[in-house]
Amino acid sequence: MSQAYNYCNDFVKRFSYERYLSTLYAPITARPSLIALYAFACEIARIRELVNEPMPGEIRLQWWHDALSGTDHGDVMHNPVAQAIIETIEHHKLPREPFLNLISARRFDLYSDPMPTVNDLEGYCGETSSALVLLASMILSGKPADRQISDACGHGGVAYAMSGLMQTLAWQASRQQQFIPKEVLERHDVDPSALKGNRSDDGVWAVFEEMVELSRKHLDDCEEALEGIDKSVLPAFLPVFQVELFFNEADKDSFEPLQVCGGAPHIRRMWHMWRTSRRLARLSRK
Repeated sequence: MSQAYNYCNDFVKRFSYERYLSTLYAPITARPSLIALYAFACEIARIRELVNEPMPGEIRLQWWHDALSGTDHGDVMHNPVAQAIIETIEHHKLPREPFLNLISARRFDLYSDPMPTVNDLEGYCGETSSALVLLASMILSGKPADRQISDACGHGGVAYAMSGLMQTLAWQASRQQQFIPKEVLERHDVDPSALKGNRSDDGVWAVFEEMVELSRKHLDDCEEALEGIDKSVLPAFLPVFQVELFFNEADKDSFEPLQVCGGAPHIRRMWHMWRTSRRLARLSRK
C-alpha cells in the first residue's frame, strides 16, 4: 500500500468500522480500492461536522467536485484521500457521475431544510449510500453492474443509510437537521421540536417505527435480490447487513429513539459480519 492508501485505511477504520471490516472479506488486490472508496465517502459525510456555516461546506464540496471532474487545483494530489480515490477511479475505469451526484446530494447536509417526502429521502440515501455499494460491486467484479446487482445495491444502500439516520435523531435535531420526511411527521401529528427531547412520546415512537419498518423492507428486498448473484460482489453488501444489529436493539423494550445509539461492540460486529458472509454465500448459490 502507498502512503495515501495507508492513511485511508486508518481513516476508514476510525470512522466506518463496519466498512473497514468488510474489506477483509474481499480479495487482497481489491482492498486498497475499496478502502479509498470508503475513505472518500467518510470525508464527504464529515464536512457538515467540520464547518460552522454552509459557505465553508459549499467550498469544500466544490473542491471535491472539481477534483473528481478533472479541474486542476494543483494541490489535489497532496490530499491522500483525493489521491487514492482518483487513482482508484482511473484504475478501475469507474464512472465519475455517481461520485459527483454523491457530492451534490451532500449539500443537503449543510442546511436546515426539512426532508419533504419519503421519496426524497430514498433518493438522498440512494445517491449517498446505494451508489457506494454499487461502486464497490464494480471494483470487486471488474465490470459494470447488471440489473440484479443494481437492484440489490439500491435497496441495500437505502436500508443502510436510513437505519443510520434513525440512530441519531436527537443529534440531528440538535444540529437543526431534519431527515425524517415532513410528510411522515405530519401523518403522525409530530412537531419537529419533539425530536429535540430526551424521551419519545407516542407520536415520535410512531414515526420511528414507520421509518425503521421502511428500512427493514429495503433490507428484505436487498436480500431477495442477492439470490443467485455473482459471489464476487458479496463483500460490498456486508456493511449493509450490519443494520440488523440496530434492528435488534430497536426491538428491545428499553430502547429509546431519542438517545444516540452507540452501536454494537467491535467483537459483536465481527461475529455478525462473519455469520452474514456465510449466509450471503448460501444465497448466491441458490
